[in-house]
Amino acid sequence: MSSQTRSGSADAATASGSIVLEATDVQVSYGKVTALRGVDLELGEGELVSLIGPNGAGKTTFCDTVNGFLPFGGSVQYRGMEVGSTSRDELVDRGMIYCTEERDLFGFMDVEDNLRLGAYAIDDEDYVDQQLEFVYDLFPRLEERTEQNARSMSGGEQQMLAIGRALMGDPDLLVLDEPTIGLAPVILEDISQAIDPIQEQGVSILLTEQNVTFALDHADRMYLLENGEVVKTGTPEQLRGDDYIRETYLGG
Repeated sequence: MSSQTRSGSADAATASGSIVLEATDVQVSYGKVTALRGVDLELGEGELVSLIGPNGAGKTTFCDTVNGFLPFGGSVQYRGMEVGSTSRDELVDRGMIYCTEERDLFGFMDVEDNLRLGAYAIDDEDYVDQQLEFVYDLFPRLEERTEQNARSMSGGEQQMLAIGRALMGDPDLLVLDEPTIGLAPVILEDISQAIDPIQEQGVSILLTEQNVTFALDHADRMYLLENGEVVKTGTPEQLRGDDYIRETYLGG
């Protein structure tokens, strides 16, 4: 990650130690329905923290919340900035990049145009070209399809494109919401192999997953979310040895 490509990045000096993202007692409701209850989560510099749990547990709601899209109770701080009082544009400018479950691609545009749009706020053309090369190295399928319209790609190829476009934005914190859902095993492997090189660029990652095995393989720490509440936390080694995790999410 280049520290000079993002406007204002050099003076983003409110970082609190090595903590990139800190959520404290986060509560979110949709009308009378409570979606998140007292969620605490911490993500440190260079970490991959995974929020796991079943469909409907509140994982996407948490991602939307920390990215500034939903009103919430409690506190969410990104590098010392309170998300609730910071504009979404400022969060992006300071490096919080969100790759949503819906992917949000421009289907009528080709692969390379979609990727370059991810770098719309970056003035350094050399960096943009360098990052484009990095994305193509991660996902060679994209380089083979640079002129193909996004809408005509397979779901797995679209997921690669969505992750690639997020990387073009020079992320400091990359939020990946359910990146493996519905993917064929060969695409799942391609995305799995991309995780380490992304972290090696200095990117911190918040990953939400129903695929607990995938999360266990990549996370530094994990939080289990059920019915809007964090019910277990630990390292992958700790959660692999947990009877409830094994029986409920790993098939015994």
